[in-house]
Amino acid sequence: MPGASLEAVTGRLGVGAVAFLGLFLMVDGLQVGVFELVETYGKSSTWGIVGVVPTAVVIYVIGVFCVGIAELGLSRFAVFDGPKPRDILVVSRSGPGLLQQVYADHLRNHELLKGAAVSFMILAVGSLAEWRTLPGFEIVVLLATGGAILLSCLSLVFARRAMGQAAALAAVAQNEMPPNQKMEPARSGE
Repeated sequence: MPGASLEAVTGRLGVGAVAFLGLFLMVDGLQVGVFELVETYGKSSTWGIVGVVPTAVVIYVIGVFCVGIAELGLSRFAVFDGPKPRDILVVSRSGPGLLQQVYADHLRNHELLKGAAVSFMILAVGSLAEWRTLPGFEIVVLLATGGAILLSCLSLVFARRAMGQAAALAAVAQNEMPPNQKMEPARSGE
């Protein structure tokens, strides 16, 4: 089985980093002083050697969880459902080239944007948890929370668009196949 592409790994790291920040803000909002504790240990050379790699791995795993949670929760809605197996087969039979690469890019974007929607909602909750630790800056907390919710909604809009573009490419691949290789179009519910 081939390994994950660099884009897939970095995408999950990005999704995980946003969710990790949200989780950190939740913990800091519940327990005042966590930020100062992390800052104190973060200055030490030991933390730089021992803590960075495990933290990066944890961030990656959180990103994978966010993508998985999004897939479980959002695939119930037809507009956020992933590609149909028939569409993948049609594109894979279209021969190597640009069509397959662009199709794969749209599928990757669809998956990562759904995961980003989950991570931005975690960030919104984390931002809201900071309410009592930032007296006098409530407007900043509200702006951060609202911004995270807006980014979550935009992620879903763009995820839907990416899946629509992938489906359109599959339809083009179906129409360009020689008549003896054409497959029946995928029906909804398959």
